[in-house]
Amino acid sequence: MNEQTEPSKRASGAARVSNRGRLVEVLRRQGPLPRVELARGTGLSFPAISAITSKLIAEEVLCEAETETMSWPDDTNEEDADGPNGRRRGRPAVLLTLNPEFGRIVAVSLRMNLIETLIADFSGSGLAQSRLELPTRALDAGALRQLVVEQIEAMLDATATPRHRLLGIGIALQGIVNPDTGRHLWSPALSITDVDLANPIRETFGVEVVMANDAVAVALALAASEPALAQGLSATIMVGHGVGMGVVVDGEARWGADAGSEIGHVKLAPDGPQCRCGQRGCIEAYLADYALYRDARTFLDLPPAASQQPSEAQMALLRERAQSGDPRLEHLFQQAGRSLAEAVAATISVLRPHHVILAGPGLQAFEMMRHAYEERLEQAVLPWLLKSTAIYVRPSESATIVDGMVRRTLRIVDRSYMETTE
Repeated sequence: MNEQTEPSKRASGAARVSNRGRLVEVLRRQGPLPRVELARGTGLSFPAISAITSKLIAEEVLCEAETETMSWPDDTNEEDADGPNGRRRGRPAVLLTLNPEFGRIVAVSLRMNLIETLIADFSGSGLAQSRLELPTRALDAGALRQLVVEQIEAMLDATATPRHRLLGIGIALQGIVNPDTGRHLWSPALSITDVDLANPIRETFGVEVVMANDAVAVALALAASEPALAQGLSATIMVGHGVGMGVVVDGEARWGADAGSEIGHVKLAPDGPQCRCGQRGCIEAYLADYALYRDARTFLDLPPAASQQPSEAQMALLRERAQSGDPRLEHLFQQAGRSLAEAVAATISVLRPHHVILAGPGLQAFEMMRHAYEERLEQAVLPWLLKSTAIYVRPSESATIVDGMVRRTLRIVDRSYMETTE
């Protein structure tokens, strides 16, 4: 008898967890909703939604927001007078939303000479943000871990957040990471390699630590800001300090162990310019900020860049000089445009995505690249393939990385909470 009923109990428990997760996912994606809309969005019955939301409110995961007047379908058991079109005009519906005070998330972005940190509430709204400039390549493993810990603690202090309210930490790195093991494998921003970053920080704070390539974080942020980009397979090519790619499916990072791709290190020429990875002729060696600035300094009097990485002000100066009509700079940016086209062509030909999004601060110079980019793209991709992919240009700031990392971490926290709570 017990052997027959135990599997059914486990199945019932799994269904409850799944239903809770679906409900939180809908609210995370769509924002505050009345119970009747939650029923439609999850496919659950109205009584089931009432039972689940009551429990989540008691656990302080959800809270009630403002109300709006709704027309209720006949199967919701609302006791109100009949209305037109077979529906009953009801009293104002109570909107349910994720409780912002349920907990906090901290996201950290580590790039060349820059660490950005953001603390957000459970709804994903930012509460405080910091930006620290320092020579990142001078950090050893211990100093790197300690610096990240200090930045997280500073965010908790700035917002008077008790440690028990911290639900998760997200770390985005420029370069190659293993999100499953929490190890940083290689980054141009660091001189150290193969460093366990996530586990020591997890032990320090006692919460989940999520790691991702910074291009993945940007891809998630853009998909969240434009719902059309969250439909199907989207590949975001980020151009700035380096060139990377983040792949998301239906707005989530689901592609393999990590959704990052080092598209910037595809070779264009074996004897091309030097890349920071140690090889020559990579796409990045023609297109990234450091490559453009490095080559421009061979014929222009420009201030040196710290660790060979130009600052935002130095790149703005370079764009200004290029817009003044210097033919040598025009040639550099046209060459960069052709390299960008090669990255897009490889992405379309291999992945056949529904969308390709060109993002990052490097896209502020896109108009100077456009002609060569469009010309080369038409040559490099089969016409019927090119027509099947929508391409968007979305210049973005570095802060987009921490925004996307908050979203990535919240999704992991959501799933972890729903899997461990009856």
